[in-house]
Amino acid sequence: MKNIKIRYYLESKSSDVDLRIGQELIMAEISYGYAIIDKKGKRRYKPARFSLQETIRPNKFGLKENNFRFDEAIFKKSTTNNASIRTKMQMLEAAINELSVDCLIKATTLTPKQVNNQLASKLRLIDVIEPQISILDFIYSKIEKELADSGKSKKTSKKVNTIKTYKTVSHLIENYQIATSETLIFEDFDNKKYWGVWDILDDILKDKIKVINPNQPRKQRKQSYGYLVVSIRKYQKALLTTLRDAVKEGITVPLNVYDSNLILVDVGSVKSFYVESKIIKMIVDFDVSDNPRYQEAKDYFLIASLTGMRYESMVAAMKANIETCVEDKYSFSYIHSIHNKTSTEVFIPLLAPVVEIINSRGFPRIPSNPIINAELKNLFKYIGINRKERVSKVTYRSNKIETFEPLYDLISTHDCKGTFYSNLYSLGVSESVIDNITHPDRKPKNVMAKTYNKTTMLTKAKMFYDEVMKKESDVYTFR
Repeated sequence: MKNIKIRYYLESKSSDVDLRIGQELIMAEISYGYAIIDKKGKRRYKPARFSLQETIRPNKFGLKENNFRFDEAIFKKSTTNNASIRTKMQMLEAAINELSVDCLIKATTLTPKQVNNQLASKLRLIDVIEPQISILDFIYSKIEKELADSGKSKKTSKKVNTIKTYKTVSHLIENYQIATSETLIFEDFDNKKYWGVWDILDDILKDKIKVINPNQPRKQRKQSYGYLVVSIRKYQKALLTTLRDAVKEGITVPLNVYDSNLILVDVGSVKSFYVESKIIKMIVDFDVSDNPRYQEAKDYFLIASLTGMRYESMVAAMKANIETCVEDKYSFSYIHSIHNKTSTEVFIPLLAPVVEIINSRGFPRIPSNPIINAELKNLFKYIGINRKERVSKVTYRSNKIETFEPLYDLISTHDCKGTFYSNLYSLGVSESVIDNITHPDRKPKNVMAKTYNKTTMLTKAKMFYDEVMKKESDVYTFR
């Protein structure tokens, strides 16, 4: 054996790179100068091919555009999760060198099959291990499928936020596997293992267990009291949905994936405040035109709190047209809002402060949710909105925490819809009229209304206009 070259590659069952999302077997092609003379009298080199008996996801092995050919830089990034693969490679290379020395001493030449057998003997490997899909790999493939379907008009297509939750769950399982050096597989995932995962993740968040995840480049947050119930419930639901999908595909899971006790009991809201009209008026009157960030936050908060739109709907509204209703006694502008979370739509009449913003500066640019949340906190602190609010938190391990925190530390995009609803309710606007705008998917309580109410979106907008026009408010007004 001379001039030995080793090339690592993946044994794929598909020629379509887009379909290569599951685990694939790692192979080694060993070229060592062995050649045969074919029927045409030409010399043809034949390498030995040897299974490393390890599997890996293609995108952790190489680049998609290079057909997932082995890329040391890509593979190095995943070495934390694949230490056993690196060890197998080193053992194989050492065994090949040893075999080469044996052949040199004995002056023998081995066929590819003999090389394969000799290596298997030296490494004590006999049977090829079939790739076994892990829970993490199943989630990876689920995410890729949902991303591929997200732009299509399919009933089963998941919303962007749902896909984000699955991505978060994949990172959580990565963290668990890094912390425990254990790969979670379906066949071993029973009730004890399920709750053990959340226990470990809770300790990681508390920083009792140190984990560095290369798939999470941002600084991984820590929280002294661990996970809140409201957060972990969301992750449990996503994981159980994934496990149910696996069961439907014929994969055996010891855990009863339909057991409702596997999801923590809902403990309600962590914070229960809204921004009253007088504070909104303070924000309306406060001039921050010299600071683009504050202006962006101000415009966002006022529009969201005076339309009841969630963050996703605000993002969609950037491209929406402002329309006008001018007929009979009505004259108001409105926006056709898409409620992504509930797959519903509604015409939202625009109150006077919103119209003023749009006429002056146009609909604001909406940055990412974390950025606008940070900007809102900075804006409220700058204005001096520091009233203390009671915050009740229930943690995963059933500890109840109550604190009083300044409103500027608590405010987020999530509070705008509640602010809209609560202020209108305080003014005496009927719940059904508010619901027409904030929850167009909500079914009427009245049995007859459920069946026969065919009111159009524009009619509901007019009803909202009529109700608000009867009230006295500095901000919730069309005047």
